Amino acid sequence: MKKTNNTSNFIYSLAVVLVAVLFMGYVGDYFFDLNDDVLMKDMLSGAYTGAPEAHNIQMLYPISAFISMFYRAVRCVNWYGIFLCICQYLCVFLISYKALQTCAKNVRKIVTALFMLFFSLGVIGAHFLFVQYTFTCGLMSATAAFLILTHKKDKDKNYGIAFWLILVAFLLRSEMLLLTLPLVCVAIFIRWMLNMKKEEFFDCLKLFGAIVVALLIATGIHSFAFSSPEWKEYCDFFDARTELYDFQAGFQEVLDYEENKEFYDDIGIDKSEYELLKNYNFGIDDNIDADVLWKVAKQTEKNKTDGKPFGQSLKEALSVYIHGLHNFSAQKSYEMDSDRYYPYNLIVMILYLGVLISYVLPRQDSSRKETLCVVGALILLFMCRTTLWLYIIMRGRIPIRISHPLYLAEIMVLFAMLLMRAEKSVLCPYKVVAVVAALSLLSVPDQKTAISSELHARELMREHYDALYDYFAENEENFYFMDVYTSVSCENDMAEGEATFSEKIFDRVDNSYANHDLMGGWGVKSPLTVKKLSRAGYSDMQSGLLAQNAYLVQTKSDEDGIDWIIDYYRNKGIEVTVDRETIIADAFAIYAVRGK
Repeated sequence: MKKTNNTSNFIYSLAVVLVAVLFMGYVGDYFFDLNDDVLMKDMLSGAYTGAPEAHNIQMLYPISAFISMFYRAVRCVNWYGIFLCICQYLCVFLISYKALQTCAKNVRKIVTALFMLFFSLGVIGAHFLFVQYTFTCGLMSATAAFLILTHKKDKDKNYGIAFWLILVAFLLRSEMLLLTLPLVCVAIFIRWMLNMKKEEFFDCLKLFGAIVVALLIATGIHSFAFSSPEWKEYCDFFDARTELYDFQAGFQEVLDYEENKEFYDDIGIDKSEYELLKNYNFGIDDNIDADVLWKVAKQTEKNKTDGKPFGQSLKEALSVYIHGLHNFSAQKSYEMDSDRYYPYNLIVMILYLGVLISYVLPRQDSSRKETLCVVGALILLFMCRTTLWLYIIMRGRIPIRISHPLYLAEIMVLFAMLLMRAEKSVLCPYKVVAVVAALSLLSVPDQKTAISSELHARELMREHYDALYDYFAENEENFYFMDVYTSVSCENDMAEGEATFSEKIFDRVDNSYANHDLMGGWGVKSPLTVKKLSRAGYSDMQSGLLAQNAYLVQTKSDEDGIDWIIDYYRNKGIEVTVDRETIIADAFAIYAVRGK
């Protein structure tokens, strides 16, 4: 009987995943969500330096080395994209399979399977097509929390699977795993609270200890792999750049030069170098190092916080947080506003209420101790989520690749608590699951509309960038230095509704060496940049741009803004001419920058 049940659970779960895959394939193509994932793929595949690299910068070393190994075996396959897609669909399968194992009756299995299917399509939906490693990490963390709570001692391997999910998620995107890890720890603690057994306590303690030890070992391996002086110097630069551009200033919001001239003079930055900080093309100047970026970041933070007490900042963050809880505006686009989280927020509210009702109302099935434990568990979970949300709001950085995983982890903890209660044959939990399934189903049309709109926007973008990258490939004897903002969008030359740059995962796969690089961004000034420039025959970016086979790429409409490069070289004692060679796709201008 057990074998039969496991077989049916497997079939149901596989059907949920297959339907989701087929639906997504019907709706459109798979894309890397952001240009960050594209650059990571280029480093792993060998498109960046000419050979697959294990030092992928954004990921920890062990998983980078693992994925790059596949590229060394077969270069023409997009292994990184495949890996992310497999991780996401595997999470759906695991949650479905483990949830179905808690269902004693077929009707409950059907309700649970439909919940997972509709939730995958109507809530997660777009993230399956617009793949991003931060979200993938968060989904794996949420899955681990669910497995921990639904673990049946001596009957399954939930703890082991959860352990590996957390470890892989940490290797994939350590910052996101650490952000969601408190919710996983709350799941571990809730499991003990709802059992209150000595052996359960030690099992939970061993799991927590194993996770901590594994994360420390992974961090140690990564630190050793990046222990050379060159990589240490770059990692400091990377952290400084992240603090300045991701958290303090934001793009094109660097401290104004004229208003802060004394500060810039003190740190040795002139007007032309300031322009590089502003347009993000600082890779061309060796004077802009980690020390400079740290100082600019700290000064920016000081200017932002002067005169604003912590209490006021907390009050403002709390207002944003509360608004996000009850803003049920329907989704109109893929990149939702930072205060619009429907249907995630409504689902969370329903689940909190459902768990409370399931444990509290049927008093004949619940002891007073169990009721108090559940109420305490819900308070603990809500306090944890509130703390995490206030943290990211006050940091001023809450894109959906961060906010949605936080919601997912919370939803999976609550879903698991419902299923744990359902084991006592109380019907209410499945009514709650059915309500959430219905809400998810109602969200499918909105999700499909948002996906279709985003796909159209990205197809418009590809018409421009496919032409540009084809031009690079046709002129492989040259090297092209791209303005950073040009690498992200066509700016004024964008078609109406056109998206920013990204790549399809399974189309136009070409992992051969790419004869172009950005003049800034998070990958610049790394040992990999040095390796790439050396392969092209340049010792550095500043002198390389003046070579006879080197060209600058910038948006066509920004022709008047090309003076920044002339002023920069002039301040370095070099007079240059800038001649436009050609226009690509009526959007990009190719310039030859040559010394007089």
